[in-house]
Amino acid sequence: MNTHSPAHSSPVEVWQQANEDRLLRNAQRWAESRETTLYTEEWGKYYVAVTREGQRLVLWMLDTESANTDWIQSAMNLRAPLRLQSSYTQAMILALIWQPSPQLVFLGGLGGGCLATTLHHHLTGASFVCVEIAAPVVTAATRYFGCQPDERLSIMVSDVRDFLDQDRSSYDLMFLDVFCDHGVTPEHATEPDFLAICRDRIRDNGLLAMNLGNRDPAFAEVRETLGALFATVYACPGRGSTTVYFATDQHLRSPGQLRHGATELEQRHDFLFPLLPWLARLEPVQPTGPEPEVNQGEAQNP
Repeated sequence: MNTHSPAHSSPVEVWQQANEDRLLRNAQRWAESRETTLYTEEWGKYYVAVTREGQRLVLWMLDTESANTDWIQSAMNLRAPLRLQSSYTQAMILALIWQPSPQLVFLGGLGGGCLATTLHHHLTGASFVCVEIAAPVVTAATRYFGCQPDERLSIMVSDVRDFLDQDRSSYDLMFLDVFCDHGVTPEHATEPDFLAICRDRIRDNGLLAMNLGNRDPAFAEVRETLGALFATVYACPGRGSTTVYFATDQHLRSPGQLRHGATELEQRHDFLFPLLPWLARLEPVQPTGPEPEVNQGEAQNP
């Protein structure tokens, strides 16, 4: 939280305080609601739903052909909207070790917009392009989770592959977090030619961060493909059912260099959660490193 008085605050600090206040007002509205199911809309074979569970807002994408689900799309703490709740989103912040001051950031898969909102809040010099295939998910993110497009943050309703086929932008950071129900990424978003397209959209020394379900049929293939496309690949197993991969052409960094980068990020930004525990889970894959320990955990807390 910004503790500077208005008289001694920079324009960036003033904006961040106003943004945090806006997010808290939005969250308070839903915290005080008597309803527990706030939104439902059908999208293809799925129901998109937003529910309130105590002091937490949850986004679901429910397969209409399944009796139940053990997978959530997003969660937000109504008392602290900027404190990322899902373990994989916390882990994805490690991407800033390699690119601490990105200019242009791509996010494939919006969910509740929690990662986009947090990055947009802290990286005030960056612009963000968010691509989400399901219009009801965009509605949920903007109406309930407080994700607000502006001159620095745009949201496109499109299939991520279709968008990148047409887009010729070059990004400093690319985040891929494309899931439906049951923690499976659509097949066309895990194929080698799609990942090669992503590689082509990344600037020199840029980085791709990809969240992938441990039970995804393409898990081993994606790991192998990233190793073939990038000089350096790390894996960060989450506390739940996913692993985040970081892929770049930057050189492999020593543990001390990584720790120094994470410490600098913590000093520069108040992410409301520590980064060093995630750094301890980071393991090199390319150049060849040990197989990551996959923790299946609880799917509701990916």
